[in-house]
Order: sequence, then C-alpha cells, then structure tokens
Amino acid sequence: MNLNNIFKRHLQQGRFFDKGKRVVVAVSTGVDSMVLLSLLQRLPETVRPQIVVAHVNHQLRKQSKEEEQFIRHYCSTHHLRLVVYQWAIAEHPTTGIEEAARKIRYHFFNRVMKQEQASVLITAHHKNDLAETMLMKLTRGGQLHQLIGMKEQRDFVDGKLVRPLLDFTKQQLREYAISNHLKWYEDETNYELTVSRNRFRHRIIPLLEAENPNLLDSLSSYHEQLELAVELEDQFAKEQLQRIKDKQGHVNLKQLLQFSLAKERLILLKWLEWSGATNLKQGFIEQLLADINNRHLPQFNCQITPKLILFKNYSELFLKNVNQLPQKAQTSLNSVVKLGRWYPIGNDYQIAVALTKQFFGKTVDYQEMWLAPEQLPLRIRRWQAQDRLPLKNGGHQKISRVLIDQKVPLSERDQQLVIADAKNNIVWAVGRKWGWFTRPNDYLDQWQRLVIGIRDLKRRKE
Repeated sequence: MNLNNIFKRHLQQGRFFDKGKRVVVAVSTGVDSMVLLSLLQRLPETVRPQIVVAHVNHQLRKQSKEEEQFIRHYCSTHHLRLVVYQWAIAEHPTTGIEEAARKIRYHFFNRVMKQEQASVLITAHHKNDLAETMLMKLTRGGQLHQLIGMKEQRDFVDGKLVRPLLDFTKQQLREYAISNHLKWYEDETNYELTVSRNRFRHRIIPLLEAENPNLLDSLSSYHEQLELAVELEDQFAKEQLQRIKDKQGHVNLKQLLQFSLAKERLILLKWLEWSGATNLKQGFIEQLLADINNRHLPQFNCQITPKLILFKNYSELFLKNVNQLPQKAQTSLNSVVKLGRWYPIGNDYQIAVALTKQFFGKTVDYQEMWLAPEQLPLRIRRWQAQDRLPLKNGGHQKISRVLIDQKVPLSERDQQLVIADAKNNIVWAVGRKWGWFTRPNDYLDQWQRLVIGIRDLKRRKE
C-alpha cells in the first residue's frame, strides 16, 4: 500500500478534522512539511479539507528569501491560499533565538487561524521528532506526562493542533518526496551540533539504533503506553481530589497525608496543574512537599506562579489568585476613632465605638470598656510587632502570640487591626482578644464609659 492510501486511512481512523473544513497547514518548505502538504492535496475530494498554507520567513538564513519565493510560486500554481509572515531582523533577540522563533511561529499560526476562521492547525512532526523529544525529556528529567513528548492532537488556543505524521518515519517521508519528485529545502542549521536536538538526531539516536534497529517503533509504543498511564493517573487524582476537597476547593491536609508520598506528590501536582501551575521544577516540587509534610510548620504560603499562591493553614491547603488577596488599602488604615462611625474590617465586618449600647441595637456583638481620660482618643490601625495586650494579672501578651494561639492564617495576619489608646496600649485586637485595664475605685466618676461593637455583614445579607 502506498503512502497516500496509508495516510488517508490514518486520517479516517484518527478523525483529525472534518472533511471540507478549513485547516491551516504550517509549511517551512522542508521535506517534512512539503510531504504533508502534498499528502493533504492528494486526498480524495470526499475527505480533503480546505487548505490554507502558513509560512514564516524567519530571515535567519540567506536562502530564506528563496524559500518564500518558492512557496509563493508553489501555492499559486496549485491554487492554494497562502499567508506569509516575515520576521523582521531588527526583532531578532541576541540570545534564545530558537525559542523566540518558535513563539513567533505559533503566534502567527494562531492569528492565521482566527483570520481564516479555521479551527485546526496541522504540523509535519513525525516519528523521528517524537523519538527525539521523548529522549530529550527523559535526559532532562521531570514528570511522567512530559515523557509523552508529543500528542497527535491537543488543544491550541480556540481550536486544536494535529500531527497526523507521528506514525511515519523521516525515511518514509523522504522516500515519498523523492518518488513523487517533490522539491524541498534543507535547513543547514539542522546539522549544527551546538543545538541539543541536533545532537540527539545525528549522534545519540544513531547509536541507539545500532543497539536496537527498531528503536523508533519501541519509543512509539512507549508513547502509547505513557498516554494510557497518564490518563489513569489523571483519573485517580481527579477522584481523590473530589473526595478530599471541600466546597471552597480547599484540600483536607490530614486526608492528603494519609497517601503514600508518591501518591501525595501525584495528587498535589495534578491539583496545581489543573489550577494553572504547569512545568514546575522538580526541586521546587520536592521542597513544597517537604514543607507540606513538616508538622513543625503548621502555616506557610508559597508563590507557585506569578498569579497563584499556595497556603498551608494548619489542617488545609488552598490556592488564591493574587487578585483575591486583601487589598492594601485596609493595611494603611491608621486614624483616630470617631464615636458613632462604622469602620470596615475587610469585606465582611464593621466596627464602631459609641457612648451607649443602644447605638448597636440587638444584632451587633459589643463590649463595654471603661478608659481613663488620658487614654483618649482611641486610634484604629494595623498591628505592629511590638504590640502587647495588657492582661488581668498585670502581665502582657504579644499580639503575635494571640494570632498564633488562635491559629489565624498567615494570609490574614498582616491585615489584623487593633484599637490602641493615646498611649499606644492595645485596647482590643479586633475580633480576637480584649485588653484589661485595672480600674480605680472612683472610675465611675473619673473614667469614660465606651461601648465597642462589631457587625457581621454576612449575617445581615442572609
């Protein structure tokens, strides 16, 4: 059976795209992409898609201009829609040119898909590319799912990226190109051994094939097995997360730690990955696991990504977007307390100081306080490291100890407010603990009676 028929049957089995649908085909003018384009063109009309060719002129080599002229002529001759992007030399970075070029290509392909109203991008990656990627991933280390290397189909922006040639070797594609008299261009940079992939392609894989002539098929088989293994891992992690997460999405730490370390690592990684934290470094993951399992570290927070922070809070783990963290406006609150005025405590509470309890009505929790004239006026502010509460026995307790004893999450501690008197003695760690001031015998005549209350806005909404 010739390659055209094999390719047609493979497309029908893989269901890569619907017949007659518009697809974007990435064509570099190398042998792989020219064979892909030819195979798509020669499909029977009943299964052939509408082809839009996308070509990037990187302007990195002398023959880049010739390659662009060639693909323009080819598409004109074969009546194919062509979109070309020229990457300006002035935009080339001084380092990391390969990664920058890759980003430019895929950004361009995405733009073409939107412009042409196509939902599928087709690239010419083949079995040799798959082998190279798998071996490179294996050498670098990482997570099991990364060893899969490449998938035949994956999500790409609002559509999908498909690689219908992953079942075919480079030799098969080259033989097809020769027998069908296709013209293509060789990229001489593909032979530069300073590039990691080229070393695998021209040195490492030939040595491995000398040991096992069926290396490519073996790696392709491992690829399929890995896809199944990762699918089962995902299923297991999803089921366990559903069991140990609450309605707020917080992970029950006690239940998580009941798993073996390997399973705990898997569940944690999948939770982070599905929350948007991907490609985490192995060392970072291991340190995170160590902190989570450290019983002497009941609380901590860790920035997972620029936008995502993980919190360990005694019995649970949870994630917050930086945009969900308390606003800085409250932390700058430092003002004299005016009687009869409500002050916001986050989004859920308000506090006020009044002369009588009638000000608060029946729905507000309040505390009566007697204070000496020299203690007034009161001030509301964020707590400071040196702040201490006066106690009944004549001693003092640091506000930091109050927060620790009451297991206040680290994410909330910086936002803790206090009411201090004119001498900076703490009258109240808001919502946590009251200070004690020993009254003289004549306090009813000499001291000021105040009532301090806190209003729960959540209860009012209910």
